[in-house]
Amino acid sequence: MFKILTFKQMAIISFFLCLIMLLGSFLNTLSPYVDVFSQNEEKIPIIMYHQISENKAIWGDYVIPLSVLEEDFQYMKNHNINPISFEQLSLYIEKGERLPQNPIIITFDDGERSFITKVLPLVEEYKYPVNMNLVGSLVELYTKNGDTDDRYAYLNEKDVKELAENKLVSLGCHSYNLHSLSGRRGMGKIYGESEEEYKTLIYKDIEKFNTDFKRITGRNTDIIAYPYGIKNDTLKAIVREKGFKITLTCREEINKLSVGADLEELGRFNRPYGKSSKSFFEKIYKE
Repeated sequence: MFKILTFKQMAIISFFLCLIMLLGSFLNTLSPYVDVFSQNEEKIPIIMYHQISENKAIWGDYVIPLSVLEEDFQYMKNHNINPISFEQLSLYIEKGERLPQNPIIITFDDGERSFITKVLPLVEEYKYPVNMNLVGSLVELYTKNGDTDDRYAYLNEKDVKELAENKLVSLGCHSYNLHSLSGRRGMGKIYGESEEEYKTLIYKDIEKFNTDFKRITGRNTDIIAYPYGIKNDTLKAIVREKGFKITLTCREEINKLSVGADLEELGRFNRPYGKSSKSFFEKIYKE
């Protein structure tokens, strides 16, 4: 025999059925976010290029010919290695937006003018996003002297303004005038310097860079590449205070990042002359 339910019992059952349906709907809404946060960490290698030159006499650890860069770009294309921008990486970290398979980031340091004449046409051909980190004092110097010989000159203000409008290029800070190993090593502290003296120097250098960069481009940057990878706790705190969210080192290791991670002290692999693209990338992916 079937038991006849009272009105009260039916009301209680209906309530719980509605609750289960609502809970199911809520969990279904959350499922994309649950999926994002359950993802494994992403492995993000970063390549660090410097000068592109056809002068064989200076090819070495920090100078390569355009043919090597072309070979690298073609290797990435052939092997489904997909360059991404720091903006894409930030969206992954902050919102869980998916990255392509085998992501990699391409950076250039110092700001040689060969970036405009040699690198940019290749970047636009492959549609690969790249990052360029500028030394502010060199931009100022070559704006004043008007020299645009890409064998040795650096980007001027007009170049920087044009690059800032290019959607494939992100610009970062490589200090205003602390890119040297004579006396002070990069943005490091020198022997005998007080903490207050050091802080004052770093604040002035970064503020000068930021002021000039904002005047030239109309915007700010949140990317800084430590010259020679030299850093310390005081410098890192000031950089963070000044709004830099992405900090780049010269430590050669793959970055293992997950949603919610920070983007400080990212490792980069320097691209020297004398290695084939195959051997260079195989070394990276063995890390």
